[in-house]
Amino acid sequence: MDERLAAELRQMDTAIAAMADGLVLYAPDGKIQRINPAAERLLGLPSDQADLSIEESLRGLRVLTIDGKPVAPEQRPTARALRGEAVYHEVLILNGPPPHGRRSVSVSAIPIRGADDKVDAVVATLVEVTRWQQVQEQRDDLVRTVSHELRTPLSVLLLQAQMLQRSLAPGDRHAKRVATIIANGQLLATMIRDLVDSARLESGQLQLVRKPIDLQIFITRLVERLAADLPTERIRVSFDGRLPSLPADPDRLERILAHLLSNALKYSNSPDEVFLHASCADGLVSIAVTDHGVGIPGQELPHLFERGSRTRDGSQQKALGLGLYITAMLVRAHGGRIEVESEVGKGSVFRVYLPVDGAAPVR
Repeated sequence: MDERLAAELRQMDTAIAAMADGLVLYAPDGKIQRINPAAERLLGLPSDQADLSIEESLRGLRVLTIDGKPVAPEQRPTARALRGEAVYHEVLILNGPPPHGRRSVSVSAIPIRGADDKVDAVVATLVEVTRWQQVQEQRDDLVRTVSHELRTPLSVLLLQAQMLQRSLAPGDRHAKRVATIIANGQLLATMIRDLVDSARLESGQLQLVRKPIDLQIFITRLVERLAADLPTERIRVSFDGRLPSLPADPDRLERILAHLLSNALKYSNSPDEVFLHASCADGLVSIAVTDHGVGIPGQELPHLFERGSRTRDGSQQKALGLGLYITAMLVRAHGGRIEVESEVGKGSVFRVYLPVDGAAPVR
């Protein structure tokens, strides 16, 4: 039996040593019981580290949050796990002397409990995410640059072009050129907005500002505002009784509905009507946008809400191809879901479901 147990322990040690990510097994007193080479490298430890405590294993390292703030010893993942807390994917910065330097590590620490429910051991995994963190910071820098450095001069150009357009006499030979400048400037503004919003949504940095919304009033006014750019006379709005107040970010909800309505009008021929119907059941508000246009091929439906998805006619979406992708992400950010039904030549129905309580995600 002892020989068999020894063989199993050797197999386990071999498997642990072969892992690309760091793994450390701690005893209840915080002493290291097992550690693999990957963890030794991340922690800057020699291979004869047996029986080191948590503090000893981190000697010479500054442990910081991703914001650069020191992490107190009792708040570090392994110490918390020894107190019975499970910690998952907490990114910390380990700052040490050369040759190790500064590196970002994702730490998970899970307590292993015995029959008496006491912590018998803690298993910790360490995954270096330095490169990923650098990419995240570069993306954040790009978002800030695009958001502030490009939007301001573009807004000035559009304002000047619009003022020039208003000053032109009817029939002026330059009117078409000015209109082209404005149209392309607005397209570029949309591309910048899509790029910034997609980056913020993907990184979880987009903050919703929820307010109680009366949907009847909100949708009616939205259609009125869209009349300046869309043939809203083709839109027919209906409501299933009196709807409850919906906690949502009005700017983001407007963007969701405006994009669905714009697409429905774009992909159906005049004078075909587009229908928006809102109802509520089982704590969910449902908003359906229906058109009788070209429809979407079945093979495209599973990928419709992915980044860079294709349009209904098979060509790349206007701008960056992020419209439905961002729409779906905004719906999910509200705790909702979006669905589509479509048949080529008969049209499409996009349905958005949002929770009335604004908290529980829609399944």
